[in-house]
Amino acid sequence: MKAISLYQPWATLVAMGLKKYETRSWETFYRGPLLICASKKKLPFIEIASILMAAKLSKDDLVYGRAICVVELSDILKTDGLAVSHLERKFGDFSPGRYAWKLDNPKRFTYPPYVRGHQGIFDVPAYHDGIKI
Repeated sequence: MKAISLYQPWATLVAMGLKKYETRSWETFYRGPLLICASKKKLPFIEIASILMAAKLSKDDLVYGRAICVVELSDILKTDGLAVSHLERKFGDFSPGRYAWKLDNPKRFTYPPYVRGHQGIFDVPAYHDGIKI
């Protein structure tokens, strides 16, 4: 299965269905199921405090170093002129020349398995640590 690592709290926002677009400086031809992994790296609280408040989350709601959901990567759009909500805009970098990856149908794991993340899109076996992903 294809996977991507996101820093927290953005990974949790995707799993909750609050973040429907992941913004990147690059695009991919891949479309289909995409495993969302929460990076092990913890950003300083000061950097994420306003995001947590906007999403009504606390830092205790975040898990690290785990796969937290599967989404459908359905489309990739240029950010130029893309109409998104004010909240969605707060959760991503929609500046001109970037790409918005449309993420649909998040399916959150009850018991998120540990996954070693990587940069870019990477492959994870369908069964990881004995858990079907």
